[in-house]
Amino acid sequence: MKPPEEKIVEVTCSGDMAEITVSVGQLFCHWWTRHGSVGVDKKFTIIDEAIVALEDSDCEYLYPERLKPGWTGGDKERCKWVFKALKKGTTEIIFHDIFRFEVEDECTLKVRVE
Repeated sequence: MKPPEEKIVEVTCSGDMAEITVSVGQLFCHWWTRHGSVGVDKKFTIIDEAIVALEDSDCEYLYPERLKPGWTGGDKERCKWVFKALKKGTTEIIFHDIFRFEVEDECTLKVRVE
């Protein structure tokens, strides 16, 4: 019998600061949008090692039918970062909204690991 798959908690970051509480070993993810031809991107910074990012990013094109010569907007992607809680403590993830290689906005997600 196949073991049940662990549900990944989806987190958002809005306003100046958001908070989440997770358990040691728990996975959580953050969804975001990239539009390379326009210059829209995102990156993150983790303050300490209570959590770790499991993958660089997992992205899918929102409009693959537009990926044709002469068409625009086809490279817009929906992306996901997956994080794992490693040890008890409190840390922060700072999400940086990028526009044309410059940080335009930031949001801090406070992560409490119990």
